[in-house]
Amino acid sequence: MGKGRITKIEQVYRIRMLLRFIFIFRYATREELFKFGQDRLKLSYPRWLIDYSVKQGFIATYHEPAISLKVYYLTQRGKECISKYEPFSSYYRFDNKNTGLNTLEHQKAVIESYFSIYRQLEIKDWIPEWVIRKDRKTRDKIPDNVIVASSGIKIALEVETWYKKKSAWEVVVYKYSREISYNIPEHSRYDVVLIVASSSYNYDGIKERLFYIKPEFSKRAFILADVLSLDIGTCFYQDEYMSLKEALRLVCERKNSSHDK
Repeated sequence: MGKGRITKIEQVYRIRMLLRFIFIFRYATREELFKFGQDRLKLSYPRWLIDYSVKQGFIATYHEPAISLKVYYLTQRGKECISKYEPFSSYYRFDNKNTGLNTLEHQKAVIESYFSIYRQLEIKDWIPEWVIRKDRKTRDKIPDNVIVASSGIKIALEVETWYKKKSAWEVVVYKYSREISYNIPEHSRYDVVLIVASSSYNYDGIKERLFYIKPEFSKRAFILADVLSLDIGTCFYQDEYMSLKEALRLVCERKNSSHDK
Protein backbone atom coordinates (compact mmCIF):
# COMPACT_ATOMS: atom_id res chain seq x y z
CA MET A 1 0.00 0.00 0.00
CA GLY A 2 2.92 2.28 -0.59
CA LYS A 3 5.92 3.03 1.56
CA GLY A 4 5.66 4.04 5.20
CA ARG A 5 3.10 3.25 7.85
CA ILE A 6 -0.46 4.41 7.54
CA THR A 7 -2.86 5.36 10.28
CA LYS A 8 -5.84 3.22 11.23
CA ILE A 9 -8.15 5.95 9.90
CA GLU A 10 -6.41 5.84 6.52
CA GLN A 11 -6.64 2.06 6.42
CA VAL A 12 -10.36 2.06 7.24
CA TYR A 13 -10.96 4.73 4.58
CA ARG A 14 -9.18 2.69 1.90
CA ILE A 15 -11.05 -0.49 2.77
CA ARG A 16 -14.37 1.35 2.78
CA MET A 17 -13.66 2.94 -0.62
CA LEU A 18 -12.78 -0.46 -2.09
CA LEU A 19 -15.99 -1.96 -0.73
CA ARG A 20 -18.08 0.90 -2.12
CA PHE A 21 -16.53 0.35 -5.54
CA ILE A 22 -17.60 -3.31 -5.45
CA PHE A 23 -21.02 -2.23 -4.15
CA ILE A 24 -21.62 -0.08 -7.25
CA PHE A 25 -20.88 -2.87 -9.72
CA ARG A 26 -21.92 -5.82 -7.50
CA TYR A 27 -18.62 -7.55 -8.22
CA ALA A 28 -15.24 -6.85 -9.80
CA THR A 29 -12.25 -8.74 -11.12
CA ARG A 30 -8.89 -8.56 -9.37
CA GLU A 31 -7.54 -6.50 -12.27
CA GLU A 32 -10.34 -3.96 -11.79
CA LEU A 33 -9.69 -3.80 -8.04
CA PHE A 34 -6.00 -3.20 -8.77
CA LYS A 35 -6.89 -0.37 -11.13
CA PHE A 36 -9.20 1.14 -8.52
CA GLY A 37 -6.44 1.04 -5.92
CA GLN A 38 -3.98 2.69 -8.28
CA ASP A 39 -6.28 5.23 -9.99
CA ARG A 40 -8.64 6.26 -7.22
CA LEU A 41 -6.63 5.56 -4.06
CA LYS A 42 -3.21 6.34 -5.56
CA LEU A 43 -1.68 3.16 -4.18
CA SER A 44 1.52 1.79 -5.67
CA TYR A 45 0.82 -1.74 -4.43
CA PRO A 46 -2.94 -2.36 -3.96
CA ARG A 47 -2.48 -6.13 -3.60
CA TRP A 48 -2.19 -5.83 0.18
CA LEU A 49 -5.48 -3.94 0.43
CA ILE A 50 -7.36 -6.55 -1.60
CA ASP A 51 -5.87 -9.55 0.20
CA TYR A 52 -6.38 -7.94 3.61
CA SER A 53 -10.06 -7.24 2.80
CA VAL A 54 -10.50 -10.92 1.88
CA LYS A 55 -8.68 -12.09 5.01
CA GLN A 56 -10.83 -9.88 7.24
CA GLY A 57 -14.02 -11.24 5.66
CA PHE A 58 -15.19 -8.04 3.94
CA ILE A 59 -15.09 -9.55 0.46
CA ALA A 60 -15.13 -13.08 -0.93
CA THR A 61 -14.32 -14.68 -4.28
CA TYR A 62 -16.30 -16.62 -6.84
CA HIS A 63 -14.74 -18.64 -9.68
CA GLU A 64 -16.73 -18.56 -12.91
CA PRO A 65 -15.99 -21.99 -14.41
CA ALA A 66 -17.25 -21.23 -17.93
CA ILE A 67 -14.56 -18.59 -18.54
CA SER A 68 -12.03 -19.41 -15.77
CA LEU A 69 -12.40 -16.04 -14.10
CA LYS A 70 -12.33 -15.05 -10.42
CA VAL A 71 -14.47 -12.16 -9.22
CA TYR A 72 -14.77 -10.45 -5.83
CA TYR A 73 -18.04 -9.57 -4.11
CA LEU A 74 -19.20 -8.17 -0.75
CA THR A 75 -19.89 -10.39 2.22
CA GLN A 76 -22.41 -9.59 4.94
CA ARG A 77 -19.59 -8.03 6.95
CA GLY A 78 -18.60 -5.95 3.96
CA LYS A 79 -22.16 -4.66 3.55
CA GLU A 80 -22.31 -3.74 7.23
CA CYS A 81 -19.02 -1.85 6.90
CA ILE A 82 -20.47 0.56 4.32
CA SER A 83 -24.09 0.71 5.56
CA LYS A 84 -23.56 4.21 6.98
CA TYR A 85 -22.48 5.48 3.55
CA GLU A 86 -24.65 3.37 1.24
CA PRO A 87 -28.33 3.40 2.32
CA PHE A 88 -29.16 0.55 -0.08
CA SER A 89 -26.38 -1.73 1.17
CA SER A 90 -28.91 -4.08 2.81
CA TYR A 91 -30.37 -4.76 -0.67
CA TYR A 92 -27.01 -5.74 -2.13
CA ARG A 93 -26.94 -9.28 -3.51
CA PHE A 94 -24.33 -11.15 -5.47
CA ASP A 95 -25.74 -13.55 -8.05
CA ASN A 96 -23.30 -15.69 -10.00
CA LYS A 97 -25.85 -15.82 -12.84
CA ASN A 98 -24.64 -12.30 -13.67
CA THR A 99 -21.05 -13.39 -14.34
CA GLY A 100 -21.60 -14.82 -17.81
CA LEU A 101 -19.47 -13.69 -20.75
CA ASN A 102 -21.95 -11.18 -22.21
CA THR A 103 -22.61 -9.55 -18.84
CA LEU A 104 -18.89 -9.41 -18.06
CA GLU A 105 -18.14 -7.69 -21.40
CA HIS A 106 -20.74 -5.04 -20.65
CA GLN A 107 -19.55 -4.63 -17.07
CA LYS A 108 -15.96 -4.26 -18.24
CA ALA A 109 -16.95 -1.37 -20.54
CA VAL A 110 -18.98 0.29 -17.76
CA ILE A 111 -16.06 0.09 -15.32
CA GLU A 112 -13.62 1.43 -17.93
CA SER A 113 -16.01 4.36 -18.41
CA TYR A 114 -16.10 4.84 -14.63
CA PHE A 115 -12.33 5.27 -14.43
CA SER A 116 -12.22 7.60 -17.43
CA ILE A 117 -15.01 9.82 -16.12
CA TYR A 118 -13.54 10.04 -12.61
CA ARG A 119 -10.20 11.15 -14.06
CA GLN A 120 -11.84 14.05 -15.90
CA LEU A 121 -14.74 15.24 -13.77
CA GLU A 122 -15.46 16.04 -10.15
CA ILE A 123 -18.11 13.51 -9.17
CA LYS A 124 -20.51 14.02 -6.29
CA ASP A 125 -22.31 10.70 -6.57
CA TRP A 126 -22.34 7.56 -8.73
CA ILE A 127 -25.60 5.62 -8.56
CA PRO A 128 -25.71 2.07 -9.95
CA GLU A 129 -28.50 0.67 -12.10
CA TRP A 130 -29.67 -1.85 -9.52
CA VAL A 131 -30.09 0.87 -6.86
CA ILE A 132 -32.08 3.05 -9.28
CA ARG A 133 -34.34 0.11 -10.00
CA LYS A 134 -34.87 -0.60 -6.29
CA ASP A 135 -35.62 3.06 -5.62
CA ARG A 136 -38.20 3.35 -8.40
CA LYS A 137 -39.59 -0.17 -8.16
CA THR A 138 -39.93 -0.40 -11.93
CA ARG A 139 -39.20 -2.84 -14.73
CA ASP A 140 -38.79 -0.03 -17.25
CA LYS A 141 -35.51 0.55 -19.10
CA ILE A 142 -33.23 2.62 -16.91
CA PRO A 143 -29.63 3.83 -17.36
CA ASP A 144 -26.63 1.67 -16.57
CA ASN A 145 -25.64 4.28 -13.98
CA VAL A 146 -26.53 7.83 -13.00
CA ILE A 147 -23.67 10.24 -12.35
CA VAL A 148 -24.12 13.43 -10.36
CA ALA A 149 -21.35 15.91 -11.10
CA SER A 150 -20.18 18.43 -8.49
CA SER A 151 -21.92 21.11 -10.58
CA GLY A 152 -25.23 19.33 -9.94
CA ILE A 153 -25.58 18.07 -13.51
CA LYS A 154 -27.23 14.63 -13.63
CA ILE A 155 -25.84 12.35 -16.31
CA ALA A 156 -27.56 9.15 -17.41
CA LEU A 157 -24.82 6.73 -18.51
CA GLU A 158 -25.62 4.22 -21.24
CA VAL A 159 -22.87 1.80 -22.25
CA GLU A 160 -23.47 0.00 -25.53
CA THR A 161 -21.70 -3.26 -26.34
CA TRP A 162 -24.14 -4.57 -28.95
CA TYR A 163 -25.47 -3.36 -32.30
CA LYS A 164 -28.92 -1.73 -32.18
CA LYS A 165 -31.27 -1.19 -35.09
CA LYS A 166 -32.80 2.22 -35.70
CA SER A 167 -36.09 1.02 -34.19
CA ALA A 168 -34.29 0.23 -30.91
CA TRP A 169 -32.73 3.70 -30.87
CA GLU A 170 -36.14 5.23 -31.44
CA VAL A 171 -37.28 3.60 -28.21
CA VAL A 172 -34.24 5.08 -26.39
CA VAL A 173 -34.79 8.59 -27.78
CA TYR A 174 -38.50 8.69 -27.01
CA LYS A 175 -37.89 7.33 -23.52
CA TYR A 176 -35.44 10.11 -22.70
CA SER A 177 -37.59 12.75 -24.38
CA ARG A 178 -40.11 12.02 -21.62
CA GLU A 179 -37.44 12.32 -18.91
CA ILE A 180 -35.53 15.40 -20.08
CA SER A 181 -37.45 18.66 -20.36
CA TYR A 182 -35.88 21.81 -21.76
CA ASN A 183 -38.97 23.92 -21.11
CA ILE A 184 -39.27 22.95 -17.43
CA PRO A 185 -35.79 21.69 -16.45
CA GLU A 186 -36.76 21.14 -12.81
CA HIS A 187 -39.10 18.39 -14.05
CA SER A 188 -36.22 16.57 -15.76
CA ARG A 189 -34.99 13.31 -14.32
CA TYR A 190 -31.62 13.85 -16.07
CA ASP A 191 -29.83 16.77 -17.70
CA VAL A 192 -28.00 14.81 -20.39
CA VAL A 193 -27.31 11.25 -21.53
CA LEU A 194 -23.74 10.04 -22.06
CA ILE A 195 -23.65 7.09 -24.46
CA VAL A 196 -20.38 5.15 -24.50
CA ALA A 197 -19.82 2.61 -27.27
CA SER A 198 -17.53 -0.32 -26.56
CA SER A 199 -15.83 0.00 -29.97
CA SER A 200 -15.30 2.54 -32.75
CA TYR A 201 -17.41 0.34 -35.05
CA ASN A 202 -20.34 0.46 -32.64
CA TYR A 203 -19.75 4.21 -32.17
CA ASP A 204 -20.10 4.82 -35.93
CA GLY A 205 -23.31 2.82 -36.07
CA ILE A 206 -24.85 4.75 -33.19
CA LYS A 207 -23.81 8.10 -34.67
CA GLU A 208 -25.40 7.20 -38.03
CA ARG A 209 -28.76 6.43 -36.39
CA LEU A 210 -29.19 8.29 -33.11
CA PHE A 211 -28.99 11.91 -34.20
CA TYR A 212 -31.54 11.53 -37.01
CA ILE A 213 -34.30 10.61 -34.58
CA LYS A 214 -35.92 13.76 -33.17
CA PRO A 215 -32.71 15.60 -34.22
CA GLU A 216 -33.36 18.87 -32.37
CA PHE A 217 -33.80 16.99 -29.11
CA SER A 218 -31.11 14.35 -29.70
CA LYS A 219 -28.35 16.85 -30.48
CA ARG A 220 -28.92 18.51 -27.11
CA ALA A 221 -29.73 15.43 -25.05
CA PHE A 222 -27.02 12.95 -26.09
CA ILE A 223 -23.24 13.04 -25.71
CA LEU A 224 -21.54 10.25 -27.65
CA ALA A 225 -18.12 8.66 -27.10
CA ASP A 226 -16.45 5.30 -27.35
CA VAL A 227 -14.29 3.73 -24.65
CA LEU A 228 -11.02 4.91 -26.21
CA SER A 229 -12.13 8.50 -26.95
CA LEU A 230 -13.61 8.80 -23.47
CA ASP A 231 -10.31 7.69 -22.00
CA ILE A 232 -8.61 10.73 -23.55
CA GLY A 233 -11.54 12.99 -22.71
CA THR A 234 -13.13 13.58 -26.12
CA CYS A 235 -16.73 13.17 -27.25
CA PHE A 236 -19.25 14.19 -29.91
CA TYR A 237 -21.90 16.70 -28.87
CA GLN A 238 -24.14 19.13 -30.77
CA ASP A 239 -22.54 18.19 -34.12
CA GLU A 240 -19.01 18.85 -32.86
CA TYR A 241 -16.06 16.99 -31.41
CA MET A 242 -15.02 18.47 -28.07
CA SER A 243 -13.80 17.55 -24.61
CA LEU A 244 -16.20 15.96 -22.16
CA LYS A 245 -15.64 18.91 -19.81
CA GLU A 246 -16.63 21.36 -22.55
CA ALA A 247 -19.76 19.37 -23.38
CA LEU A 248 -20.88 19.37 -19.74
CA ARG A 249 -20.07 23.08 -19.47
CA LEU A 250 -22.54 23.68 -22.33
CA VAL A 251 -25.13 21.49 -20.60
CA CYS A 252 -24.67 23.45 -17.37
CA GLU A 253 -24.95 26.81 -19.15
CA ARG A 254 -28.14 25.71 -20.89
CA LYS A 255 -29.63 24.51 -17.63
CA ASN A 256 -28.77 27.75 -15.82
CA SER A 257 -30.14 29.93 -18.64
CA SER A 258 -33.41 27.93 -18.57
CA HIS A 259 -33.75 28.60 -14.84
CA ASP A 260 -33.14 32.33 -15.40
CA LYS A 261 -35.99 32.69 -17.88
